[in-house]
Amino acid sequence: MTQATRSRGAGTPYRRVPFPTKVTQGLAVLEQVTAGASIRQAAAATGLSPTTAWRRLWWLRDWALSDFYGCRNRTLPPQRGTAACPRGRPWIEVLDGPGGPLDRTHHH
Repeated sequence: MTQATRSRGAGTPYRRVPFPTKVTQGLAVLEQVTAGASIRQAAAATGLSPTTAWRRLWWLRDWALSDFYGCRNRTLPPQRGTAACPRGRPWIEVLDGPGGPLDRTHHH
């Protein structure tokens, strides 16, 4: 079995989800969680696995974080819980880079 055909868990391996789908799913999970649902409950209500629901929620929150700080992010953040961002909040250049509102390289 080659790397390209080997299964990696229950999801569809090596598949990029279209941006509109990620946003729609993220908003659906956010709506459920904001109303008091757990991630598992939100996943069941949206037809996603709990892992995917958690990832979509945090991806949406990370994507919107730049707007919260009044910055315009030109790139999409990597998705948490994946090889691109295995733990913690992803580094977002407009926020964490030099001069960004969350830049920790300069001591204020």
